[in-house]
Amino acid sequence: MDNKPSFRTKKIELSIKRLVSEYLVTHRDYLNKFPNLRFEITSVKVSKDLRFAKIFLIHNITEEEFAQFNKLYLHGIQNLIANTLTSKYTPKVSLIFDQTFQDSLKVQSLIDSL
Repeated sequence: MDNKPSFRTKKIELSIKRLVSEYLVTHRDYLNKFPNLRFEITSVKVSKDLRFAKIFLIHNITEEEFAQFNKLYLHGIQNLIANTLTSKYTPKVSLIFDQTFQDSLKVQSLIDSL
């Protein structure tokens, strides 16, 4: 079976990545609550039926602070996507910490120790 994402899925993934990046740059009021917060969006994965979107990102805050950020600002991100995308369904967005960066740091430290 073909698991390759369709052209439309890739296009929506890129649009969501761009929209969330713009949101994080323009709506910087979260820096009042999290002054040292830095984000990097690594990837966006949208389900085949375009109803769910997982935004993978790297951040420099604790898990508790990330959960609080998620609770406070996910609704605004979801609204921005709903108002901007012109599709039948608006994907339900979830922010997920990208563990691959931490894994690559572990591998690099193992290589350096040799």
